[in-house]
Parts: sequence; C-alpha cells; structure tokens
Amino acid sequence: MGRLKFLFILWVFPLFCYSQFLGFAGQYTPDSDGQFVTNLSFPAYHKKNKLNAYISSGLEYSTPGGAKMSGLNIKPVQFTTFFGERFFSTSKVTLLLSVDGGYLFDFRRRSKDGILITPNLYADYKFFFVKAGYDFDVINGRNQFFVRAGISLGMGIFKSFAKTQIW
Repeated sequence: MGRLKFLFILWVFPLFCYSQFLGFAGQYTPDSDGQFVTNLSFPAYHKKNKLNAYISSGLEYSTPGGAKMSGLNIKPVQFTTFFGERFFSTSKVTLLLSVDGGYLFDFRRRSKDGILITPNLYADYKFFFVKAGYDFDVINGRNQFFVRAGISLGMGIFKSFAKTQIW
C-alpha cells in the first residue's frame, strides 16, 4: 500500500506545481456540522476573448461532516469569467463567477457517486477567500448550498505583490 501512495503523490505533484489556485477552507452546508475542504485548479484553456472567460480543471476534497455530498470531486471543466479585464487588473479583490462540472466520489457508507454541476461565486483578497455556490447532483437528485471561507495560494497573492494582468 505504501508504494501505491508514493505513486499517487508523484502523479499529483505536477498538478500542485501547475495550479493557479490551492485553497484550504472550512465549509458550511445546511445539514453539516462543519467540514474541511481543500481544492486546487489549473488552467486548461486561457486565451483572450470577449467574454473575459477561461476554462480550468481541478480537484476538490471535502470531509463528510454531515453534508449531503462530500468526498473527492474531480472537475475536468470549470468555466470561469472575471467580469472585466480592467476590474481584474486594478482591483485588489479578485471576483470570479464559475460553473464547474465534475464527478464526485462519495466515500461515505451507503452514499452514491454522482455528476455535480456547481455554479459559484468566488472572491479573494490576498491570502483569504470566500466561495459560495450550489451543488446539483444530476444523477441522484441531491442538492446542497455551501459557503466556504479559508486561505488560498492563488490570484489574490499574486495581485498583492506585483501588477498582475489576466492575459
């Protein structure tokens, strides 16, 4: 089992190095008693366009904590817009509107895996971020609202230290 963990770490390590966002947060959902969430995302398609949008991919892990849905969510598609290049470049706050699509491996007993569609709003300032959204499980008919707050290594940090432009 030790070799399998080592190989998994070697496989995931490049994702951490290439990620544009790495976050650690607490999460609130209506049915939970608190959860820990960690996530990372990395750009998949990032070309200048009129919608001020880009596509990224990522991973997310949440502990159970009583929520309807938790586990490992592999997100191959995250469609994100940052509203305006001027706002992004001049504001110290990063504001993003996203729709994520992914597959949730729910590790709890008697729980079902599912395909999640997650519209969400993200804001960060330096090391801190807040993300609110709604998970739709299109296979099992489950839904849950969430709010996350935590620390991140991402765009907010880069904007704090240097004049950052999205393109």
